[in-house]
Amino acid sequence: MRKLLTLILAIIVLAACGGTGTTTTSSTSTGATTAPASTIVATMAATTASDTTTAMSAATMAATTASDTTTAMSAMTMAATTASDTTTAGVGSAATMMATTTSDATMAASATSGGEVMTATSDGTMTSTAAMTTTGTTGGKKIRVGLVTDTGKVNDGTFNQFAYEGMKRAEKDLGVEVNYVETAQQSDYEKNMATFADQKYDLIIGVGFLMGDAIKASATKYPNTMFAIVDSAADTSTLNLKGLVFQEDQAGYLAGVAAALTSKTGKIGVVGGKQIPPVQKYVMGYEAGAKSIKADIVVKSVYIDSFTDAAKGAESAKSMISDGADVIFGAGGQTGSGGIQAAAAQGVNVIGVDQDEYLTTFKNGATAGSDKLITSALKRVDNAVYQVIKDATMGQFKGGNAVGTAANGGIDYAPAHKATAVMTSDITGKLDAVKKGLADGSIKTGVTLQ
Repeated sequence: MRKLLTLILAIIVLAACGGTGTTTTSSTSTGATTAPASTIVATMAATTASDTTTAMSAATMAATTASDTTTAMSAMTMAATTASDTTTAGVGSAATMMATTTSDATMAASATSGGEVMTATSDGTMTSTAAMTTTGTTGGKKIRVGLVTDTGKVNDGTFNQFAYEGMKRAEKDLGVEVNYVETAQQSDYEKNMATFADQKYDLIIGVGFLMGDAIKASATKYPNTMFAIVDSAADTSTLNLKGLVFQEDQAGYLAGVAAALTSKTGKIGVVGGKQIPPVQKYVMGYEAGAKSIKADIVVKSVYIDSFTDAAKGAESAKSMISDGADVIFGAGGQTGSGGIQAAAAQGVNVIGVDQDEYLTTFKNGATAGSDKLITSALKRVDNAVYQVIKDATMGQFKGGNAVGTAANGGIDYAPAHKATAVMTSDITGKLDAVKKGLADGSIKTGVTLQ
């Protein structure tokens, strides 16, 4: 009965006030205000209500009649505070009503499934006005994440797999729900993203530079869905799109230093994939790093128009070896991996890319030739993917770009594993010094793309 009387009183007061409050200025202090009547009613009704439903009903009425954003927010905040069920407090008609009555441009948004409202704040952060359901170890919101690979599979041993591993780690640590689609051909990019977007996935992650245009189009088509793209810079005006990019030239530079320090013939090679900016930076960085050690070293390079043609990668590596190259760097997904596998089989030292290929391509040392892998040029795609998922769960997703560098751990080199006889402590010490220089800016790669 008390709850019913409280609600009736709320309705009467709201009707009398017309949903508006008054602002007064004190004779001794300027800017002093009294709270709008609708906020007072919402506070009184929500405070005296003993159950979630009553508190939400009162707040909904106040939010409905509120004429400004602050009033609606106050009403909803009180309801969420007094509600005994945190999940209920954040979803349903009241959450939708708050978005409907909001007049502040920075809060304007449309309601999504489950009563959630994606909000683009003035600093570009994408958040939800719905209360978060806590899960996992971080206290973040349980979301659904879809991964769309570039052409290739999640076990390709390089960047697709590294992105997948980052997502799986987030599934374990953060309690998110995950799924993936392996792209068969480039024309399927947008279709694969739409598969997740139409199912109301919260965050969709694309892997690969070539997917850049498709994901930008998808982010525009689905403005209330968060998107992230590995290896492609995002348009900073697209608030629901995050670019996960890296200074591959720094990773290539470290690989080039390692190659020059271990080469005996003064000739080295690199097998690249498609001639796109991330691969170009690897190749150019490799040459720059090698020449910083031996100015007259010969660097042979090739671009192959595929990331999945291991046979062609192997053929190119063998050609370089026949010309005297004694270190081969594979910088082109499975194509590059095919190159270093063929080179290692011929007793030539090799360098992997993106992730530690000792663990993937050479199956944790079980595959023949693993003792020839002296290092891998690391690009921590896994950490970047994990972080963007974590940001999304915490309501801290921002559009723009996150750049992985030697300074923030996004770029590194892998240990020598079985090849420590070649990668001596003296050589790794020099590599560490170079990495430090790249991190603090005292060493520049000199790589620029036209």
